[in-house]
This record gives sequence, C-alpha cells and structure tokens, in this order.
Amino acid sequence: MIFDKTMLARYFIMGTQDVADEAEFLRILNQALRSGITLFQYREKGQGALVGQKKLQLAKQVRALTAQYHVPLVIDDDMALAHAIAADGIHFGQDDGRPVDNIKQSGNLFVGVSVSNQQEYQRIALVAGIDHIGVGPIFATTSKSDAKPPIGISGLSQLIRIAHHPIVAIGGIQRDNLSKVLSTGVDGAAVISMISQSGDIQKTLADWRNRT
Repeated sequence: MIFDKTMLARYFIMGTQDVADEAEFLRILNQALRSGITLFQYREKGQGALVGQKKLQLAKQVRALTAQYHVPLVIDDDMALAHAIAADGIHFGQDDGRPVDNIKQSGNLFVGVSVSNQQEYQRIALVAGIDHIGVGPIFATTSKSDAKPPIGISGLSQLIRIAHHPIVAIGGIQRDNLSKVLSTGVDGAAVISMISQSGDIQKTLADWRNRT
C-alpha cells in the first residue's frame, strides 16, 4: 500500500497490554474500525504483552479485520511480524535500532519513526525512506512507562514548522485537548486510551471526525 498522509488523521494504537484480554482487544478494534479510524497500529509492548505464537495468531486476526475495513495496518517494532502478516507499515522508536538499517529491511512497508524533540528530528530528517514522523508525547501519558517529558502544543508547533515529513501527534491526547492538537495543523493524532477506554467508541470517533 502506498502511504498517504490522510491515513494519519485518526490513528489508533493498541495492544493486549492496554485492555483486559484478547476478546476485549478484538471487540474494541472492531468497533474502532467500524466507527472511522483511518490507521491502526498493533503495538505489543510492556508488561503482559503477547509474544511468539500468541502474538502471531492475534496479529493474523488483526490483519484480517483491518483488511475487511480497508484500514492500513502498522506493526510496532517487529519487522518479521509485519512481513509475516503482510502489514502495510512499520513503526520505530528512537531505541528500536538504526533507521537506515530498519528502512533497508522494510521492503514495501511504509515507515514511521518517533521523535520527541527537534534534535531527534534533525538526526533523521535527511534519512531516505521515512514516510512520516510520530511526535510526542504532547501531554503526559500513562500508556508508556518509558515516555519522555511532554513537549506540549508549543513543542509540536515548532516541530511542524521545521519538518518536511507528514506528522502525527501522540501522547496523552484525549477528547478535552484534541482540538488544541488539531489546531496546530498537524496531519493527524494518534491515541490509545481515548478509544480503548471509551464508553462509546462510535460517539468518540464521530466527535473526532466533526473536528477535522
């Protein structure tokens, strides 16, 4: 699949560590796909995350669901898995190996890389093969135990001004601060708990669509 920055608009990230169990994971993903997410990142990381065959089996179900709804699928930091299930993209953090090496292995996958400040962006700005940048955390977040200090709306705005890649904002984004994030002109926002912990996923995503 060819990358298009419109994919970043309503970007949902989730792994089984974010919810009660696999059944809940699939229920939430189904609702999110049906309600209008534009990209899904499967991210198994941290305490309680699936590994090995269990991760592969769930990833295959994720691939089938995302294909059914024609929503691009990104795998977080697992190149072998991304190729095994024919995902659309791969995403790497700052500690997930050298971008040049990752890009060489990516094949036909589109590539996203996380940065948390201008210095990190400038180190990868001229690396060929990066399709988009994830910037954050924008606000304090509990979804990542190793999250860096939040950069806020001003930090996001500064990065947007210097970047020549499409940008998706991530980290602590909720319904009450989403409008501030979108007002920067960012290409999209990535969320975990705003959807995974929503009492009404359809309403949450309808509200999100109405703000763009």
